[in-house]
Amino acid sequence: MPATQVLSRPALAAYYERPAVRARIREYCGLGSGLSGTSVFLSAALPDTPIPSGWTLQPPLPTSVLDELLNRSADIFRSVWDRDSLLVCFDVDYLNADRLGHAFARPVEVFRMLEPTYQAVCGLLAHHGLSLLPVMTGRGYQFIGRMPLESAVVCRVAALAPGVPDWYATQDRRLPRWIDDRMSAVQTRAYVGSGLLLEHLAHQVVRRATPTSRIPLVLNGTNVGSGPGGREAVSLDLSFAGDPLDVRHVRVAFGGYQLHRLRPDLYGAEVGALDPLIAVPRGTLPLDELLRWHRSPAGAAALAESGRVPIPIVTEGLAALVDDYGRSSLARFHRDFHAVEPHAPAAWASTYDRLDLAALPPCVAAPLAAPHDLLLRPEHLQHVTRYLMSDGWAPRHIAGLVWSRYGKDFGWDDRWKRLSPRARAEFDVRVFAGMVATGLDRGVDFNCRSSQEKQLCPLTACQRDLRVNRDRLLVRWT
Repeated sequence: MPATQVLSRPALAAYYERPAVRARIREYCGLGSGLSGTSVFLSAALPDTPIPSGWTLQPPLPTSVLDELLNRSADIFRSVWDRDSLLVCFDVDYLNADRLGHAFARPVEVFRMLEPTYQAVCGLLAHHGLSLLPVMTGRGYQFIGRMPLESAVVCRVAALAPGVPDWYATQDRRLPRWIDDRMSAVQTRAYVGSGLLLEHLAHQVVRRATPTSRIPLVLNGTNVGSGPGGREAVSLDLSFAGDPLDVRHVRVAFGGYQLHRLRPDLYGAEVGALDPLIAVPRGTLPLDELLRWHRSPAGAAALAESGRVPIPIVTEGLAALVDDYGRSSLARFHRDFHAVEPHAPAAWASTYDRLDLAALPPCVAAPLAAPHDLLLRPEHLQHVTRYLMSDGWAPRHIAGLVWSRYGKDFGWDDRWKRLSPRARAEFDVRVFAGMVATGLDRGVDFNCRSSQEKQLCPLTACQRDLRVNRDRLLVRWT
């Protein structure tokens, strides 16, 4: 049996029966002795009610059902929305578009590849005084902390946002009837502002970790070109900041991790047959010990019994990060980005809709012509952003163009009932444009060969050479 096969489903049920395990999960959700807590809602992936894909993530659930979910051996998620604090979180994950289950099948190899990035994150967090808690998941790490809503830094972080997000005004129609809580305008602005700060931190991580990482670093799950181990990369994921606060959730520490088992359609039958894992805080434990022992039920239970592991308060570190961000080239780009107003929907017919797709390279035109689901994929969004920036477009208008595509009927079903097409478009384009504007993205893979490897190219009889556009991009933005 491989070392990763540490836990069977009956053992997961037995693991969840341990009082210390339940206590740690309740603490992570902000639950005291009562049924309500600071986490506004829970969500869960239930192995006993799979849908055809093998994965069922429940809609928002009251925190009062936590024990029932644990009794059903569920993966547990808590809301990012908190009654007392604003959570600050991001993920560091291993990606491999050619070997999706590699992190589960070869965890020692994968986590050693992640180690330079992990150490870079920890070093930068220490530099800023940010004591975020690292939780080891199935494919990487979740880093999380919180700032109490009454703390002064919340207003400082909120002031970084250009205004109240558009989804603030629509929360009443999105929220289930049983949720009486409502987000404040300051809270939603601070949530957006925290995304700007984490974007700045991600830039610093990429710069520090790239020289020692065996594989490239990307933001938000962007697929890369081929390498010796396939299309593999380290992803710094802060994509939560592009969605409303009330729709995002995070895995709980000491909760089961069964993604690979619930999605054999993605990861294959062999990986799907591996036993569940436990998401555990890394702390100061050696990496090999964590992988060998502490993701087992006994090892995770021992950690749970060793004491409380609350989500740490990080107000002082965030204040320092606000100061550092304010001096950065990324902050200057953000101010320039938000200074441009995109065209309103009423003007789309005479503006964005008039873009001649036939004049664009097929690899750029394809996601704009068929945005569902190409324009939801990070690598396509990055490609469109790079090309249009090389052609002289203002980044905010590129975001407006993407918003206009999201706003039309391309078979989105109910996707935009809970999400904001404008916020999603502006976040994703801003992130990719910011990498170019600050020199973090030098367009190394902005060429036809890499576009083919990333499956961006429709493989038509195209006479374009994207290296020309890469050179224009660098001239315009450096």
